[in-house]
Amino acid sequence: MRRTLYYSLIFALMLFTQACVDHELPGNPPQLETLKWTSGNGWKCSYTFNLDIKDVGTKTVKEYGIVYTTKGVGNPRVGNPVVESDMKEVFPMPFLPGPKHKLSGEVCGGNVYYRAYAILDDNSVVYGNEIAFNYN
Repeated sequence: MRRTLYYSLIFALMLFTQACVDHELPGNPPQLETLKWTSGNGWKCSYTFNLDIKDVGTKTVKEYGIVYTTKGVGNPRVGNPVVESDMKEVFPMPFLPGPKHKLSGEVCGGNVYYRAYAILDDNSVVYGNEIAFNYN
């Protein structure tokens, strides 16, 4: 009887160790919404960028903010700014749900194309919707 119980426990432990597989569980990325800019502090080329963190998701965010460009392409024109090559306004951490605002004093140009972004721990990037405005 003891021997059967012993082997049953060993067998159960072997099953438990085989059931645990070292792999990354899929996570949900955050959801961002780019909001309309507001006027800055009255200086030339001064804007307040706004974004809304709708859902923080389950993946860790190491940086977030607004990415923008003044170069549009196509018809209708879109900027499609990306964090690798365009200008960024990095917002302060922590990454929590709700609206966020940041004053920028460096955006000059006829058309400005911008969108919210979040860089995840695995260096993948999540973008919000793109918005454009004309400075003139």
